[in-house]
Amino acid sequence: MSMKRYRSRTVSMVLCLSVMVFSGAVFSGELSKEKAAPGKNATWTEEAVKENYVMNCAPCHGETGKGNGPLAVESIGGVKPRNLNNAKLMSARTDEELFKATKLGGESVKFFGRMPSWRDTFTDAEIKQLVQYIRKNICKCEYNDKK
Repeated sequence: MSMKRYRSRTVSMVLCLSVMVFSGAVFSGELSKEKAAPGKNATWTEEAVKENYVMNCAPCHGETGKGNGPLAVESIGGVKPRNLNNAKLMSARTDEELFKATKLGGESVKFFGRMPSWRDTFTDAEIKQLVQYIRKNICKCEYNDKK
């Protein structure tokens, strides 16, 4: 095989592979930007809500909610992420407060400011499901307005 023909085949293969890889990256990027919209065709399962918690909340709050996740750094004033497992603390918080803290960040409800906003990650329905998941599986508590 001549050198010219070898180069031509190599360039063709590289271009072909580049197009395949690039188009795959574009597709996956477009799909990841789509949010699941709750509605007629949506099916929400506890496994999906748990996966949202484990992938997004547990890195700071820990899988059991004790504020001991791998990203729970105490370097800023010795403040750890909220212990979601503390039923006494969590039963003093309304679902609306927990929803707002999750959607808009901790400062929105005068919680710790390192809690980020998740409004660009979760739909309102997903945040409500996370609040219910935390109530049912983490703190095992409900809001109690008796103080």
